[in-house]
Amino acid sequence: MQKRIISFIELTPPHTGEVISYAILDSLRKWGIIDKIGTITLDNAKNNDKVASILMSNFEVTGMLHFNGYFFHVRCCAHILNLIVQDGLGKIENCIIKIREGVKYLRKSPSRLFKFGEQAIQLGINTRRSLCSDVKTRWNSTHRMLQSAIYYKSTLERYAKRDTDFKWLPTELEWANAEKVKRAICDAYGSADEFLSTMSQVMFEKFEKYWGEVSLLMTIASILDPRFKMNLIGFCFKKLYQSHEVEARIEEVRSKVELFFQKYEKDYMASNKLPVFLTSNQDGTSLDTPLEDDYFNFVIENQTEENPKTDLEVYLEEKVLVVGQGKNFNVLEWWKVNCVKFPILSLFTRDILGIPISTVASESAFSAGGRVLDDYRSSLTKDMVELLICGGD
Repeated sequence: MQKRIISFIELTPPHTGEVISYAILDSLRKWGIIDKIGTITLDNAKNNDKVASILMSNFEVTGMLHFNGYFFHVRCCAHILNLIVQDGLGKIENCIIKIREGVKYLRKSPSRLFKFGEQAIQLGINTRRSLCSDVKTRWNSTHRMLQSAIYYKSTLERYAKRDTDFKWLPTELEWANAEKVKRAICDAYGSADEFLSTMSQVMFEKFEKYWGEVSLLMTIASILDPRFKMNLIGFCFKKLYQSHEVEARIEEVRSKVELFFQKYEKDYMASNKLPVFLTSNQDGTSLDTPLEDDYFNFVIENQTEENPKTDLEVYLEEKVLVVGQGKNFNVLEWWKVNCVKFPILSLFTRDILGIPISTVASESAFSAGGRVLDDYRSSLTKDMVELLICGGD
C-alpha cells in the first residue's frame, strides 16, 4: 500500500463542488493519470457529494469508469462512525455539556486543579488519572472524557459543594445514563432498557443511511480475504439484519461479485496474454515472443475440460485459511503468492483492496502544511508550500 501527496494547492473561495472537482481534474491531467482513477474517498460534507458527481460523470463520458461506478465515491468510514456515535451521544447531550464545561473550568486554573486533587486524595482516590477534555468532532475523545469524569464522580460532587462558581454538576440520572453509554454503547440496540434502546435506534438510522453506501465494498473486501470468504458475511449479516433478510442479502452480494469478476475475466481473455508475473525473467526482461503467443493461443483454444471452473468458483469452494491466534497475516502478501493460481481473481482483488476507505491518512497532509507554513515562514508563496509538502512526501 502506497500514499503520495501529488498536489497541495490553494483554492479561491467559495469552495463549491464545482471548484474542487475542476481543481482535482486539473491536477490529474498535469500528472497524466486521469485514466487511472478507480475511486475517490471523501468525508461527508455536502459539497463533496457534488465533487463526486461531477468527477463520475466526467469519467463516464470518457469511458474510464471502473467497477461500473459502484465504488467511485467512497465515504470516509471514520467520519461515518463519528456521525453514528455523535447521534447516539445526543441523547445525553446535557450531561456531556455539563461535564465538558466543568472539566474546562477546572483545567483553566492550576489552583482549582490542585484543590480538586487534594479532595480526591482525601476520598482515597488515586490521582494519577487526569481529567480529560474532549474534541466535539471525535467521539472517542468524548468517551475518554466520560470515563475520567465517572472515575472522579465523587470528587466532582465534593468539589461542587466547596466552590460556588462550579455550576456544571450532572444530576444522578445524567450520571447513570452516562455510565450506561460508557459501558454498553455497542450492545444497546437490543437492550430492554428504554433509554439505551431509544439512543441506539437513532444511531442505527444513521448507520443505515451512510453505511449502506459502503457496505458492498467492505463486504466484497472481506470475501477476498482467504480467512473469511463467504463465512464472515453470513456471521455478520445475522447480527445486522432480520433473519428473513439474511439469505437475500448474501445472494445479492454474491451476484455483484460474480458480475464484477466476469468483467475482469472478459478483459483478461480478450488480451490472450498471461499476466506479467508469468512472462518475465528474474532480471525483469520480457520473454514475450510471437512463437510463445501462438503457443498460448493454441493452449487456450484446445482446452479439453468442458465448462472449467472460474478462479472465483475455485477460490470460494476451497476451505478458509486458518491462521493461528496472535499470528500476523498480510492479505496482500497472500494474494501476491497466489496470483499464479488465481490470475484473474488476483487482478480484481488488487483493485478492490487498493481502495482507501478513510480520509484520515490524506488529512494528515494538512497537519504537515501547518508545520511548513508556521509563524516564522508565513510569507512563503503557495507554489513554494506545495513544493515543500510534495517534495517531503
